[in-house]
Amino acid sequence: MSRGGNNMTKLEAVEYLKEVRMRFEDKEKFMEFLKIITEYRVRRMSVGSVVEKVEEFLKGHHDLISGFNNFLPKGYEILLPPKGPVQLEDAIRYVQKVKDRFEDTDDTYKAFVKILTDRNKNGMSVGEVYHEASVVYVFV
Repeated sequence: MSRGGNNMTKLEAVEYLKEVRMRFEDKEKFMEFLKIITEYRVRRMSVGSVVEKVEEFLKGHHDLISGFNNFLPKGYEILLPPKGPVQLEDAIRYVQKVKDRFEDTDDTYKAFVKILTDRNKNGMSVGEVYHEASVVYVFV
């Protein structure tokens, strides 16, 4: 699991896997998780693919997702949902901040809006939206 950008120790990785195993008492479920990790380690799976699979696998286990993020390269972390429901006003305010920030680079704002539109049309995961947005922001 150490292909990530963070310097996690083997002991921390073992402790994390123990926690996952305890949470998913079903041996088959745990083996499925190990298979995902192994496929990633031997480079049969991209970072984006492992993020998608782990995000689905650990759905609802925010502490395990947070722990898994420690093994991922910077920029690929799985976003955790906000503590409470996002209010429409907050979403509008965020989009306005992005628009204001990139007012001199209209293409960047348009790319951001396209990502949000694609999320609604194509059902992109939150992780995919985050990754796409981070790519847009990096090239500004």
